[in-house]
Amino acid sequence: MKEVIEFRINNRYANLLLQPNEIKSNSTNTVIYVAKDDEKFEKIRILTKQIREKYNDFFFLYSNIKREYGKKELESSSLLNIKIKTTFEPAGEECGTVYDETTACKICGANRKQVGFLKLKRDSIPKKDIARTIAGEVLVSEKFVIAIEQRGLRGMSLEKVSYAEGFSNYYQLTASSPQLELSKDTIAGVNIFDMSESSDVLELILSKKYPVKLDREVYKCPKGHTIGLNLLSEPYVLKITVIDEYDYFVSRQKIGVKRGLLRPEPIYLCSQSFRTMVLEEKLTGFDFEIAHI
Repeated sequence: MKEVIEFRINNRYANLLLQPNEIKSNSTNTVIYVAKDDEKFEKIRILTKQIREKYNDFFFLYSNIKREYGKKELESSSLLNIKIKTTFEPAGEECGTVYDETTACKICGANRKQVGFLKLKRDSIPKKDIARTIAGEVLVSEKFVIAIEQRGLRGMSLEKVSYAEGFSNYYQLTASSPQLELSKDTIAGVNIFDMSESSDVLELILSKKYPVKLDREVYKCPKGHTIGLNLLSEPYVLKITVIDEYDYFVSRQKIGVKRGLLRPEPIYLCSQSFRTMVLEEKLTGFDFEIAHI
């Protein structure tokens, strides 16, 4: 497996790391890819801290860990992490989907309960075989549903998605299998240099008359519902006896934050048979990484 980190370097400070010909002067940021053993990686760590302390600003605006596997690596893994490549809006809540917030954690917002069908706006769903809303509602196509039925894959519950004028040909995907427990080897944080368990309380002054106070966001819940803002490592799960009996799982612990319409989401996991179906049926919107048992 090869791993690199994508950084979008703030052009305001890019000259501290990059040569002039490496900086995209017509943009706000410059995208670079760095391995952990690259000397630039440690320099980014140092500059990130210095820029934050000196200017209360960000040296990089975004980061993402990219992993590239060999064919045999992926084929030999009995459990895989499903990476849903497409996210869209509006979320179900904006379209009339009802949620029971009394079941949600008062600290991190995880585990609210959906009441009734998922309602979405017609023509908002991407033409992919799997996608998710910004609120973490997972949808799959009719082609996906036919494929899992033909192959007898297990662990999935499917309900038709509702439009204002009737039902669509898309389905909401949820897990009917037991939730998997993540081990302590699973690493989550704000980014690769920041393992903060919560945000600071911020006060923004929009004008002299209208100060706006932003509440503290909780990334790691003391009750164990959420473990961090972003998944930074491959998932590690504890083995249970029924893990070989299903093809689709979600983790008990969640990643993310309660922020507006956003809610913490589980990690999505599947069997090798599930991945084989995706490849053979040429289903779109999926990517896979290795998960460890």
